[in-house]
Amino acid sequence: MERSRLALLLSNSSVVFQRQGSRIFHPGIALRERSFWIIRQGSVARSGGSIRQAVPLLSVGGIFPVESILDGSDGGYAYIAEEDCFLWRIEGLAIDEWLGELPFLRWLAEALQAEQQAMQRLMVELVHSRQVADQALALPARSIGATQVTCVPPDCSMHDVAGLMSEQGIGSVLVGTPQAVEGIVTATDLVRRGIARRLPDTTPISEIMTSNPVEVDDAISVFGAAVEMAQGKYRHLLLKNSEGLIAGVVSERDLFHAQQQGVSHVFTPINEAGSVDELVTLAAAAREFGERVFNQGMDVSQFLRLTSSINDRIAKRLLELLTVRHPPPAPFCWLAFGSEGREEQGFVTDQDNGLVFLPPAGADVAAIRERFLELGREMNDALHRCGFERCKGNIMAGNPEWCLSLGEWKARFSSWIHATTPTAILNSTIFFDFRPIFGEMQLAEEMRDHLLAEVKGNSIFIHLLAINALEVAPPLGRLSRFATVNGKIDVKTQGTRLFVDIARIYALHCGVKAVNTEQRLALVGQRIKRSVSAIQGDIAAFHHVQTLRLQRQLASLADGEAANSLDPYALDELQQRILRESFRQAASLQERLKLDYKR
Repeated sequence: MERSRLALLLSNSSVVFQRQGSRIFHPGIALRERSFWIIRQGSVARSGGSIRQAVPLLSVGGIFPVESILDGSDGGYAYIAEEDCFLWRIEGLAIDEWLGELPFLRWLAEALQAEQQAMQRLMVELVHSRQVADQALALPARSIGATQVTCVPPDCSMHDVAGLMSEQGIGSVLVGTPQAVEGIVTATDLVRRGIARRLPDTTPISEIMTSNPVEVDDAISVFGAAVEMAQGKYRHLLLKNSEGLIAGVVSERDLFHAQQQGVSHVFTPINEAGSVDELVTLAAAAREFGERVFNQGMDVSQFLRLTSSINDRIAKRLLELLTVRHPPPAPFCWLAFGSEGREEQGFVTDQDNGLVFLPPAGADVAAIRERFLELGREMNDALHRCGFERCKGNIMAGNPEWCLSLGEWKARFSSWIHATTPTAILNSTIFFDFRPIFGEMQLAEEMRDHLLAEVKGNSIFIHLLAINALEVAPPLGRLSRFATVNGKIDVKTQGTRLFVDIARIYALHCGVKAVNTEQRLALVGQRIKRSVSAIQGDIAAFHHVQTLRLQRQLASLADGEAANSLDPYALDELQQRILRESFRQAASLQERLKLDYKR
């Protein structure tokens, strides 16, 4: 542009200062105040339209609002100062004269508008594709599985079952009745277990069926069913309705099709990653995915399983890569402790891991440990790069204290169980919630069997655990709804821990192998004759507190405040009432604990 023309244009303008966060332009003023803005200093973000989120758009020299200048429409956008800004504001008449005399600038403006529209379409498509993918996880499994079940008696012949499957065009039948299913037979079973073994076609179907197929609530989500199948290596799940009848079957193939737009786009790249650097990038993407599905309302139980499954896959793939460089000198198993061991990791978490190995007879245990410590330290570094902070208490496999042989772990567990020191009690609350992640899983099972055998009948140890658990009371106020400190409650120490500690104590005492708190509450509730409604209340209360804790953790990533510090009075009226009832449910559990163990 010629200097004289530019000078004339700017003579009809004014320099305006806008503070960070202020709205410079919005649809409400588009038609009555036609203005053209040029950024002199600072940056501006555009919000609104179909995307409904702020998108950093313009820096020094940027012009807006192009859509209003060209066709007089408001475009549906607002422009917000991303930082303190100085801008030239040019009035509408000057704009008309400018565009009328300078066709080139009109072309430029039109080109800018086309570019913005293309970017908008791209982002809308991206948001839509993510929503479709994420929402696929939340669909009920019954919506993708077979809702009509065919049952045959156990003595039905292979020939008759094959004819029935062909006639009805189905791939599986149930053996028994919808009220009492004994097994399941698929077309693959007929081929592999029947025809391939040259069994007579009169063979009773019960001889080739898979006995006791897994039953799940028919309200389970696609994701929940996928995790259930992956962890148990099942190919079919039976869907049980509220009346206790089998009302459908979901297969591995059903889930595969649903997962094409669900979790597979997260899981598959992790499983196939070829380097630690790749996993660092994938871990960040997985966290963003987790935030999205949580914000979209995924059930907290399913969300925690999703997080655990993703984190497990990252750890497994890292170990697969690292063990190539550090060949294990003996059978070993990588262990997760604490919240990771319970499959209850949230948005803000650190590493709690260890390693158990089985040295050959007569081998130098210290030398083997040094080899595994190299692997442990490199693994801890890699996990840190992937976003898992190092444990402040150094509970990590790279620490010689937690890189032990099977015999050493058993001895350590025994010493804690038979000691009465606060340190021993604290260690038990961390290390007794463990889970195998990679390697020889049987080593972890031997550790668990030893732990439960040592605890069995040790009333003193259980008594001490109960005293420790009862040191923290639910934050229920006497004159107000909540007992707060500086207006806050700790939703970990005064919230989830109330349920976690009690569930652990009863699980250890009852010999329950489950580590997940929800599973423990369900299983031990039956063992101690707690009513069905009370068990459901325990789990619902735990879920609610967990949800609030996760919401607070997610908010802390943005506001920098303490991750577990919640102002209960900032919740709406209904949420406050539910939280108070959740704490009262925890108080009920504590009363039961007092009756059973603190006498």
